[in-house]
Amino acid sequence: MSGNPIIGAISKGQGMVIHSHDCSVVTKARHDPDRVLDVAWDPDTRKLFEVSIKLVAANQRGVLAKVAAEIAEAGSNIQNVAVDPEDGSSYTNMFFTLQVSNRLHLARIMRAIRRIPEVVRITRVTG
Repeated sequence: MSGNPIIGAISKGQGMVIHSHDCSVVTKARHDPDRVLDVAWDPDTRKLFEVSIKLVAANQRGVLAKVAAEIAEAGSNIQNVAVDPEDGSSYTNMFFTLQVSNRLHLARIMRAIRRIPEVVRITRVTG
């Protein structure tokens, strides 16, 4: 996603491959400075990026609607949603794939969702 720290690693047979800074695959390449290049996103991109998030919320009527409304209010589109109630629990897991313009946009969406009283936890799903 635009704005996430990235690094370029030169791989035999593949050319330059872009990885996130915290990617375990690029760890080996960091020890060989001839194979690693600093790269950055174009700051003027207009592309939307798909990001997955997971949240845990109280299993109550209307919570999904509240979350969807906050996402829409923050200017994002929901590409996919799945709900997985925890067995024997009063909580449910919700998984969303959202379209965002950059990581600041994602942070704004996550802050809005955190303000919903029924939401217990929200995390970005990577990998």
